Amino acid sequence: MRLMYICSMNLEQLSTAIEKAIHDMGVNPADTRGEETGQWMLIREEMPIYFDAWEDTESNPWNYFVFEKDKSVFQLSIPFCYAPTLKRDEFLQEMLVVNLNLLYGKFTYNEKDNVAALVYRIPGDSFQPAELQLITDGLCYYAEMAYHVLKDEFNLKRVLIEAEN
Repeated sequence: MRLMYICSMNLEQLSTAIEKAIHDMGVNPADTRGEETGQWMLIREEMPIYFDAWEDTESNPWNYFVFEKDKSVFQLSIPFCYAPTLKRDEFLQEMLVVNLNLLYGKFTYNEKDNVAALVYRIPGDSFQPAELQLITDGLCYYAEMAYHVLKDEFNLKRVLIEAEN
């Protein structure tokens, strides 16, 4: 199998494309920008949705096949619940099993913050502004479904952010 990359995208181009996609979702990009360049946050029904863009500074075993052609990265992440203190291993195992069925994303676990999240990550030159709404909707659906299906069995607590009025 041969991998082909037509062009590389720099961080400024990727940021412009992300802001276009946010605008096309009906949201003012200026209202979503984070404190640092390459960060945006939307809130959907008190659920945080983070968009991040950056350029990798060095290759590693996980990005070596694309690093020389495109150092830019786009990531969408939705932290949706805190992992349970009891039955944590069973919960994480369930997330791994469910990953097989997901489109566009994968479950991940941040041990430092004890948060389970859904993540979509691609090389920057693969980012398509027209697809952001579909991917965001899909991951929000998975976050809601996972929480509601597993909340009683694992006594899950939501990660929520109240929207400012």
